[in-house]
Amino acid sequence: MKAAHTQSVAGLLPARFAVKFLTVAVCTTLISACATDPRTGQPSFKETFASDDPCANNARNIGIFAGALAGVILANQVQHSDRARIVGALAGATIGGLIGKDMDDRRCALSKIAKQYDLQLQTSTVSASGQVIADSSLKNNPNAEAIQKSAVGMVVEVRDQPGRGGHFETNSDQLTEQAQRYFSAIADSYNTRLRANNIADPKEKADYIDQVSKRKILLIGHTDDTGSSRLNADLSERRARAVAAYMEKRGIAQESLYFQGAGEAYPIADNNTEGGRAQNRRVEIVEVADAEAFNRFLAERKPRYEFYRPGETQAAPVMAAASVAAPATTKRQAGKQAASKPGGKAAPASTPSPSASTAAVASGSTPAPANGIDFGGRPMMASGAADIGQMVARNRTGFSLISNAYADEPPVIADCSRDRPRAAHGVKSLSDGKTYRTAEYLPGLYGKTWADQVNGHLVVLNKVAVLSGDGAAANLPEFKVYTNYNPARSATATPALSLTPEVNTYLGDRGLLYRLFLNGKGGLSCVDVVFSADGGTAARKGSLVYWHNARLMSADFKPTINQK
Repeated sequence: MKAAHTQSVAGLLPARFAVKFLTVAVCTTLISACATDPRTGQPSFKETFASDDPCANNARNIGIFAGALAGVILANQVQHSDRARIVGALAGATIGGLIGKDMDDRRCALSKIAKQYDLQLQTSTVSASGQVIADSSLKNNPNAEAIQKSAVGMVVEVRDQPGRGGHFETNSDQLTEQAQRYFSAIADSYNTRLRANNIADPKEKADYIDQVSKRKILLIGHTDDTGSSRLNADLSERRARAVAAYMEKRGIAQESLYFQGAGEAYPIADNNTEGGRAQNRRVEIVEVADAEAFNRFLAERKPRYEFYRPGETQAAPVMAAASVAAPATTKRQAGKQAASKPGGKAAPASTPSPSASTAAVASGSTPAPANGIDFGGRPMMASGAADIGQMVARNRTGFSLISNAYADEPPVIADCSRDRPRAAHGVKSLSDGKTYRTAEYLPGLYGKTWADQVNGHLVVLNKVAVLSGDGAAANLPEFKVYTNYNPARSATATPALSLTPEVNTYLGDRGLLYRLFLNGKGGLSCVDVVFSADGGTAARKGSLVYWHNARLMSADFKPTINQK
């Protein structure tokens, strides 16, 4: 507190004058910004910045304050005078208030739309860190005022209602007639051109248009986990794109709009009940201030792993000669290509040599043994915890941490034979359909090759790339097995098994579980590899789960990175 009396606003003004200037700016620009508590008639910080009323001016008042502060700092840098500072504060407060009023008006309009059309609609605040917090929970949050002050956007969920049909025609991306009506009303609440037309001052109007032109709006389609995961992902993407295109028709700038078909990858409720499945079938509208806030939002969101339902343990496959699998997109990695690894470009990984003592191997394929490959493992039991630490899962009241203890770990994490691929598509731009490029890679996981010898067989993973932030696979890897591998003959070695498997990833605070699904090829069911969160040249642990002599077996697999 002592520093507050002696330091300036951003080191420029004595605190007593800074407060004076900001007070003048806030309370003379928009008098109602200084709200009063209706119970006492006295000025109230909560009523001004953190009212529970969806039609209150929270965001506007926060925008006024933040804009005024920015105006003071900018004016002081240009001209060191009290007059310039006051004028700058007033100008900043005006623009900040107008932008904040957009958010306030939108919340108010959405609450009325929800009542008019009897919608299950929830609004949330996007904090400066990218965290999403439900507005309904803020009143019980001791940090509510700070969260709202630092807000960079909002999220709107429009959920299906049990027994009343969805937003779209059955198995279609066409909005129902009723959905067209309420999505028209929702889209109009995002149309900043309507507000710009009501701004008389040319400079003020130009500044406002410049600010709102930076915003990003993402439409996300979600499904429950019933049916084909791949079909769900594809349909949810078409539906998200349809809503984004519909918003464009209602006057939202195309270059601001993005869409994603998330499929079943981000559940918010238990899929074991109809009510939970209905909550998971939803459309999300994410609006953030600019590209930086957009990137933070995408990096911060995490799946709620505890809502992933385990599948049935796989039956022993009918053994046949293995063939190369066709590439397919999987959980969150399709089209979600990373821009660069930390400190440079991703290394190409077509099929480099797996160790310093082995030359590059040929890419041809020979059949796997008829009874499957014997990796010298032991009968499969409960495989235990993945040991990736606490898994950070986003929820709308903050972050929940799932213990790494096996008893608390979701079954799909502990046992890959009870898991299945969960398909989802990446974020794409409506203007050109291209994938939005984000983030760097996790340490060591930027397209390199990893390999290990297991019971005399060389097992190779090529093109292992995982994005930082949410830990999504950046692309599909290559999986190869060279049976009875002889390093002296590496130049002529050909893989007995060569696949492009689907992948799930599970991110914890100590590591990443990288899971490949082999679907019985060569007798292999699935493969788990746990990579350290801080990189390293060797995996912390891993296992090959396979069938041999009609028994499910598990063999240790700890690949190391190829340094060449």
